[in-house]
Amino acid sequence: MGIGNKKNHETSYLKERWQNRSEIVPPDIEDFTSQFNEREFLLKEIETFASENKVPILLPSAARFLQIICRTKQPEEILEIGTGIGYSTLSMLFALNGRSRITSVDFNGERVQIAKEFIQKSGFFVNLIYDDAFNVISNFIAEGKQFDFIFVDSMKSEYIFMNFKIQTLLKNNGIAVFDNVLFRGYVCGRYPEKYRRSVKLLKTFLKHVKEYPGFTASIIPVGDGLLILERKG
Repeated sequence: MGIGNKKNHETSYLKERWQNRSEIVPPDIEDFTSQFNEREFLLKEIETFASENKVPILLPSAARFLQIICRTKQPEEILEIGTGIGYSTLSMLFALNGRSRITSVDFNGERVQIAKEFIQKSGFFVNLIYDDAFNVISNFIAEGKQFDFIFVDSMKSEYIFMNFKIQTLLKNNGIAVFDNVLFRGYVCGRYPEKYRRSVKLLKTFLKHVKEYPGFTASIIPVGDGLLILERKG
């Protein structure tokens, strides 16, 4: 995925966030809840790997919320945009006992390979696709494919450009979740000038989703902010 060199600032933000602590919740609270919430050993192994190698992953609090949604909705077909090293992928699969079919897309070949190794350890099957998400999404739309649940953890500045495509891929009563929509709280107030473009695009995206007919949009202040988009049946 890419919209030119202007996304470099957002890549810089991801590098800064390798500590995997919430940008909107005090670190001590994130740490306490992380210790309180039980999770599989493999997920803890990925957290350790991410910390040691300075790789940003979904925050544990956000991962737990994602698991709650999965257990409640019991989706059969899941699309994930942004595999990373497989932490969110496996969080969903553990919540569903591996019963759902997950297609996960990422353009970073090195991280896809790491994710593949962790997924193999789990014993679950994931349809991993190493490609630009816009290419994959466009192909799915052409094929008429739809999903019960879509999780998007990509470049925030690209959300507005893929949103209508995501809606097209979502089944009736389906749910799409977008991560990092509060962007350290920058969408709520002041922000560094280097993030101006990302913040403006993200705020425009959030404004638009509230106006879409047939959808209910909610922002949950977990992790770095989750947008829950529900398609009415």
